[in-house]
Amino acid sequence: MAVTHQHLLLLALLLATVARVAQADEGPVTVPRFEPGPCPKLQGVEWLAGASCGYLVVPEDRSRPTGRTIRLMVAKHPARSPEKRPDPIIYLHGGPGDIAPLEVNDLIAAAFIRDRDILVVSERGTWFSQPALTCAASDDFARELLGLRFYSEATKRAHLASTEACHGKLTATGANLSAYNSTESAADLADLRKVLDIAVWNIYGTSYGSYLAQTLMRDHPEGIRSVVLDSVLPTTYTVAANWWNARNAFDNLFQACAAEPACNAAHPRLQETFAGLVNRLEAEPLTTTVSDPVTGKDLKVVLDGGALIDWLRNQTYGVPTLRAAPDRIVGLAAGRRDSIEAIAKDRAARAPPSGPDVPSLSYGLAFGVSCREDYPFATPEDLAAAGREAFPDYPASVQREGIGGWAYFNEDCRDVWKVPPARRQCASPSRAAFRRSSSLAASIR
Repeated sequence: MAVTHQHLLLLALLLATVARVAQADEGPVTVPRFEPGPCPKLQGVEWLAGASCGYLVVPEDRSRPTGRTIRLMVAKHPARSPEKRPDPIIYLHGGPGDIAPLEVNDLIAAAFIRDRDILVVSERGTWFSQPALTCAASDDFARELLGLRFYSEATKRAHLASTEACHGKLTATGANLSAYNSTESAADLADLRKVLDIAVWNIYGTSYGSYLAQTLMRDHPEGIRSVVLDSVLPTTYTVAANWWNARNAFDNLFQACAAEPACNAAHPRLQETFAGLVNRLEAEPLTTTVSDPVTGKDLKVVLDGGALIDWLRNQTYGVPTLRAAPDRIVGLAAGRRDSIEAIAKDRAARAPPSGPDVPSLSYGLAFGVSCREDYPFATPEDLAAAGREAFPDYPASVQREGIGGWAYFNEDCRDVWKVPPARRQCASPSRAAFRRSSSLAASIR
């Protein structure tokens, strides 16, 4: 019998019907869902070797539930005590956009949480999740910044060019960048609790993780037994408040040194010494060369007032660096080579060269959260006013911009991420207002 066009058409219809029946027998692919998988490897993070891992699969944009899906890496560190409690702890990392398994490393190593499993989620867009919205251009600029004035028109142009390249690269991936925010991340966590069939859990959020924990408490309070807010980021936070955050941290250091006889004897008038250095180096920067901690090659590092402020701000994240800071400050003022080299090396170590295997911040999540949740509520005028009020004895070139990593942030969000400011701007936060908002958030504990 000759095969006609009609026969081929009937065969195609039959095959399509069989395929649909087979798919129906298997059941629909559900979202959200959890897919077990091997744990990733990360140098220096030994606890992953004993963890169990997998991926939470969720919609990228919950307003389009049948659209694109994304995968969030989840690792479970098992309880060490034989008397294990049923309610686990979920750790919410900082940033936004930090590397969760790396950040939780010290907490797990300290082993003070022994009777509960610890769940560690790489939030949407972060390293180990898919997609990982990282940007080599932004990482490369962090290296370039080492050899530039911290605040200058040339630095601003280079910074915005890197942000533009980052935005273009992430947009080209097809990611819906507006879906990377705290509301969606909190919904991810609520989905995780359900798909893992966890009746009750405990939330541990640090820095931005404390902000996300408060968002989770507001939007999805079900199943939460307790919450720890560590290094609290208030929900009333704006970028301008970073000036008061830094001022409070610096004051704590200077006052602690003044109150301790040995520190005060070795480093008298530490606050005045530091302020003098900021002004002196902003007027006449110090340029040095250090051995790159990664490549071993010579690396140019410029130390000016802005760079020095950023350096001290970073020292407050660890007790050993904080303890060493007074001697470093006085040594720099005296022109001691060991202090100059230590400060320059610290800055270089915080800006490793980018590469496919080098863990990186998720700029997609960082800009997604901060541009929509922090930036719109503080104008450039608010930012400058906060800088002047917090540090009236610092140079104007330092005061008028964001501190540290928030430099040129308003321009990033307005000109590159295209987020409009709020219609009604908030007034510049005073020190008293910042303390009140911090205390309010802390009281949620």
